[in-house]
Amino acid sequence: MVKRNNSMSPERARLERHLASEAATLALGAALGRLLEPGAVVLLMGRLGAGKTVLARGLASGLGVSADYAIVSPTFTLLNQYPGRVEFFHADLYRLAGGEAEELELLEEAAAGVLAVEWAERAPELWPPWAIGVELIDRGEGARQALISGPADIIGNLRKALGREEN
Repeated sequence: MVKRNNSMSPERARLERHLASEAATLALGAALGRLLEPGAVVLLMGRLGAGKTVLARGLASGLGVSADYAIVSPTFTLLNQYPGRVEFFHADLYRLAGGEAEELELLEEAAAGVLAVEWAERAPELWPPWAIGVELIDRGEGARQALISGPADIIGNLRKALGREEN
């Protein structure tokens, strides 16, 4: 569904979402995770403390990763891997400089699963055109604004899934 082997850029769409709490951030991640298939790449962007790791926890839940796993930012390990309905690869580029991110070969390493990358803006040249971008903006008191962009089919399905959750 998300894996794309051609070099053509898919039609892209955007979705903006107010997240009133950490629970809403987790729910957004879970809804997105349920839509993803092997080969998907999710770029998590935002300032320190904006909620990137919280969203990654939600993604893990939606991908069927057991709640027994503690999903934490892999700031020092750089890449964590978790089994689930789809294998979940969680990377963090915070401590990397320049071309160091390219040396990790994250896309190749995580090709059989879903890759979520915190601080993805540190290596914008690495990401495929079908990557899903999630920028989180801290609005204070646990609230966040999520700016989501990606392939129109995925964003449309996410919009529908979030609409069902509200009803």
